[in-house]
Amino acid sequence: MKNIYFIETKSPGVHIFSRTPLPRLGTILLATILKNRGYNTKVFIEDIAKPDWGLLEDADIICLSSITSTAPRAYQLAKRFRDKGVPVVMGGPHSTFMPEESLLYADYVVRGEGEETIVELIEYLESGKPLNTIKGLSYRTDEYSIIHNPDREFVSDLDASPVPDFNLIYNWDRKAKITPIATSRGCPFACRFCSVIPMFGRKYRFKSIDRVIEEIKTVASSTGHIFFIDDNFAADKKRTKALLQAILDNNIKIEWSAQMRTDIARDPELIKLMAKTGCFSVFIGFESINPETLALYNKSQKVEDIDGCIKALKRHSIHIHGMFVLGSDTDDIQTIRDTQRYAKKLDIESIQFMMLTPLPGTPVFEEFRNQGRLLHTDWSKYDAHHAVFEPKLMTAFELHIETLKAMARFYSWGAILRNLWKFDFFYSFIGLYGKRAAKKSLSNRKKYLEHLKEIVITKFDTKTNELRRYFTEKQSAVKNVIINTSALKKNESRFFSTFMKKLGKKTIIAEGSNLDYKSALTIMPIGSEELKTKYQMPSIKIESISLYRACVNIGLLLNIRLKKVRNAYEKALTEIGGTTFECSTILVMVKEK
Repeated sequence: MKNIYFIETKSPGVHIFSRTPLPRLGTILLATILKNRGYNTKVFIEDIAKPDWGLLEDADIICLSSITSTAPRAYQLAKRFRDKGVPVVMGGPHSTFMPEESLLYADYVVRGEGEETIVELIEYLESGKPLNTIKGLSYRTDEYSIIHNPDREFVSDLDASPVPDFNLIYNWDRKAKITPIATSRGCPFACRFCSVIPMFGRKYRFKSIDRVIEEIKTVASSTGHIFFIDDNFAADKKRTKALLQAILDNNIKIEWSAQMRTDIARDPELIKLMAKTGCFSVFIGFESINPETLALYNKSQKVEDIDGCIKALKRHSIHIHGMFVLGSDTDDIQTIRDTQRYAKKLDIESIQFMMLTPLPGTPVFEEFRNQGRLLHTDWSKYDAHHAVFEPKLMTAFELHIETLKAMARFYSWGAILRNLWKFDFFYSFIGLYGKRAAKKSLSNRKKYLEHLKEIVITKFDTKTNELRRYFTEKQSAVKNVIINTSALKKNESRFFSTFMKKLGKKTIIAEGSNLDYKSALTIMPIGSEELKTKYQMPSIKIESISLYRACVNIGLLLNIRLKKVRNAYEKALTEIGGTTFECSTILVMVKEK
């Protein structure tokens, strides 16, 4: 095998940084390792340049890397090359956690960190040796049998890998571009929606300062900007300060950015060094302004930490890109709207409002999958810009629309003009592109929401044996709603009475089984089993994940518009003082006239 080509598949949609794509280092590093061993390697990054398909025709092996949202494109390319008889290797976070799915399209999957695995795989393929001793490798032995070799240990010495050779990237001019440099792997924190921990572990591993300085010097003269691609550049503040001091001592003049947490504000010396060494901007995962959400995310952060961090960075003229993750089980529509107003008030330069996305490999993915809350597995929509699960205190429709609207409100003409007034052309451009991306997403939302609606209704009909269709046909008969007060507290009875009234339904209060049954159709909160026994009516339980979702299910059952359901829910909640309560199941009983 002589020609080994790597392809990093393209993103499915646009976002505010689509015009300044940043190559992920995995493919470049592996291509460099194999090049140093005598192979002809090249890296094709679709977000940077369209691959030369003619050049790829002479590939002896194709290596595809993808994250979850780019997996469908990777599968498409894998099939294309396999059909031509070219062996295909897949790697990256998605294939690491979904190896069996990936092996439907690829011949081999490299799980986790691939520096050693890829070298052993190539050597074994050339020698004809069996593959069962290669750690971190998954492969097929025949059409029906898949082998998952034991996991490979994390790389302990990051200095042992070569300096990535960016010249291997096809058709990439680094002048005035952003060049990524990794100084560490892993993260000592444990945010529940993040795939960093399962991919790279909680142990914080880092390169020596001398090695990082070498990498910086290698690219400093040929790039416009360095992005330290570490998941948390300042996880070890003492070490980060030593690195920044080394940049000063070596008289290296660069402009750089990095991802960090709000806790950098507690170290004034660190922020001073950041400013002195040319820190242009910091990407910070603020995640939420809802304290309950921060606790649920296991973020180890408070809302006041956000304010303190922004003030500290602003004092040193360091720009801020704030990232918020919306849609947790403690977020509702008002949370999204409050977050947008809060971000606007902070006067930070740019933001991303992202929808919580349960990525394979994360605790959130496992939880939502086990609860049946994933709406689909169209991975191209797992890009944090589409609602792909059932939230608890709003619907997927509301999460999707409100998040896109929040983005559009932040990137307003007023903000763009203020940046122009300050001659800040970079952030004026970012604002314009952000506005365009938000506008495009909003204009495309109708098609996706129709798709979601079809999924939700199909799932609902399946759960209820198509009871919704029966209710639709008998709509004129659905006038009375029985509320069994023996199963409810006083404020809960008031809630459902008000809710049904706002939906245009009359409620009949029943105590226990003492009821003169008159309705053709009856809806009751759970606890009303005695009524089922008394009237011997066909019934079905409809499971919900919250009181609001129980109300949404009632609305679905009666074909009532979501906006009307939301309005009735909020007014009923106000009626009982705004305190919600548990109502995970409703019992639906049907009796023909």
